[in-house]
Amino acid sequence: MISTTEKKILEAALLLFSQRGYDAVATKEIAHQAGVSEMTLFRHFACKRNLFESMFETYIFTPQFKVLFEQQMEENLERDLIKICHCYQENLWKNQKIIMMQFRNQDFMSISDAPLLRFPSELKRLLLDYLSKMKEKGYFIADAEKWAVNILAYNFGLFMLCLVNKQLLSGTEIDNYIADYAQQLSVRSQCPIASGSRTTMEEN
Repeated sequence: MISTTEKKILEAALLLFSQRGYDAVATKEIAHQAGVSEMTLFRHFACKRNLFESMFETYIFTPQFKVLFEQQMEENLERDLIKICHCYQENLWKNQKIIMMQFRNQDFMSISDAPLLRFPSELKRLLLDYLSKMKEKGYFIADAEKWAVNILAYNFGLFMLCLVNKQLLSGTEIDNYIADYAQQLSVRSQCPIASGSRTTMEEN
């Protein structure tokens, strides 16, 4: 649980990093934006890098995906995949400036536990857990790890492709790609008998 002071500092960091990038923002500016002293900032986060990583993990991905997997899954593979893909895309686009900032900053990309590199591993774990549970219930018979990686690669690839050329796809087209992808994956990875049983259960 973060304190009120930490929340103010993290929100200030998110605002300034998003607007100007990591290198251009000084801790003194973040402290001023948060209404605290720079000493207070260092007491809570020790250094600028720790502050950035805490901000990334607090606001960028972790909360939304935990809520999604813990509270919003329906045990319907196609519908759940659409939700997962949409959540991933929404977070990527919402935080595109911070994501691209990490690509440009070698300090973040040169270590194996950089926030942007660490997140796919965390999301893969959530996907594996979900797919494994679906497999136990007979709604999924494919290789869970293979498809978890496939889901990550497809979504990040779609994001990067559109980011490079924003005229390539509209928001509606992205939605259509996600729907088609979820349907194809569902068909390819479900047991016909389990799928039919599920449909019967839903109709009843």
